[in-house]
Amino acid sequence: MAYYRDAAASARGNHAALDRQHPTLPVLGISSSHGSIPDMASSLGPWADNVAGVVVPDAGHFVPDEQPAVAAALVDFIARGD
Repeated sequence: MAYYRDAAASARGNHAALDRQHPTLPVLGISSSHGSIPDMASSLGPWADNVAGVVVPDAGHFVPDEQPAVAAALVDFIARGD
């Protein structure tokens, strides 16, 4: 349970670090069509400068376990080299 007890302190530390500097490397937000976060790229946008997004169809919470399209999305993202 220590992970859950420390979640709030960890979030505060992450916010403090991101207030100082955002990652500039490309970031890919992967969402699922049936998940709890419909647009992961928008969620990441305030925290990183170069965010792209993809929505994987017919997937829920465990996107990589449910759809092999995740591998193709990663390959495409890396190949683009944004």
